[in-house]
Amino acid sequence: MADSPAPRLSAENSASQRSTLTNSVLVLSVLGCFAAAHWLEDLLTPLIVAVFSLFLIDILADQVGRWAPKTPEWVRVGAAFAFIILLLGASGALIYRAAPRFSLSLAEAAHKAQDMVYEVSDRFGLPYSDHPLAESVDFKPLGLGLLFAARRLATGLLLVIVYLGFILASRRTFASKLDRLFTTAESRSHAERVFQRVRDGAESYVGLQAFKGAFLALVFWAIMRVAGLDNALFLAFLVFLASFIPIIGPATAVALPVLLCLAQFDSGWRPLLMGVALEASVIAIDSVLLPRLQGERLDVDPVIVLVSLGFWNAIFGITGALFSTLLTVVVIAIVSEVPRLHWLAVILSKRAGSVPERP
Repeated sequence: MADSPAPRLSAENSASQRSTLTNSVLVLSVLGCFAAAHWLEDLLTPLIVAVFSLFLIDILADQVGRWAPKTPEWVRVGAAFAFIILLLGASGALIYRAAPRFSLSLAEAAHKAQDMVYEVSDRFGLPYSDHPLAESVDFKPLGLGLLFAARRLATGLLLVIVYLGFILASRRTFASKLDRLFTTAESRSHAERVFQRVRDGAESYVGLQAFKGAFLALVFWAIMRVAGLDNALFLAFLVFLASFIPIIGPATAVALPVLLCLAQFDSGWRPLLMGVALEASVIAIDSVLLPRLQGERLDVDPVIVLVSLGFWNAIFGITGALFSTLLTVVVIAIVSEVPRLHWLAVILSKRAGSVPERP
């Protein structure tokens, strides 16, 4: 007598329900983690910057090892650590010193831009408000706000340095912790593979963006110096940071210097020429020289880059916007090694075939 299909269907339905319940709990857990991350934004933001700095230290240490293979590892890491600490300190000092003058330049630029709007509207007979922007908006708090932000950034950089020192100190015990956490050879091998994918993907992105940002900032600084623009060094630093923000970063990097140039100079030809030169530099660097290199080294779908910008900005603010692509690269590296989340890695990646198959 043939077996009844009812018990078999019942078992399949039960397995399907368990799988659905497990996936639902997993999704809710991930959402809960993101909510907790947003709640702990002030605590986690310096940690994110510290991890980013750690990737830079590893990249610099590896580069020194290529130049001087006989150099001990502790010397290479120590030199890279000192260099990054010097950069963080110089960045904090630059922002703290340049913020007041920069805020005044922004306020003056806003007034000048409003006057130009009135002139154009009057020439072409376009309607405009009877009250100028200078009378309706108070720009004085802008300077105090930037000063407060500079002091907050200095405190944040101090936390970054502390985090970075402890992370470097604890890396020596990482292997032993891994052995204690994952007792079987299979689980330990899987964990090592996950960590290696995270490190490779993050270091690839950090190295590429740091090179692009430094190159773009250097070109912008040279153009702004030739144009005679004030605060050229501070603007070049902002350009370096803006290069990490996908899509809107390059546009902001061009618009802000042009706006400040309009406020500083009365003639219209100088801001126009500087804007053309800056935009040409962005196109040459961001759209001609580096896209092939970026496409080969980064496996993130362009649509996901745009979505991740808003997503990580909602969780970590401006820091999330700066490191949105980096955080997405890390997420892809992790979920590609988790069988239940393999589908997410395929969706987020640019080339689905590059994601390793998982059972």
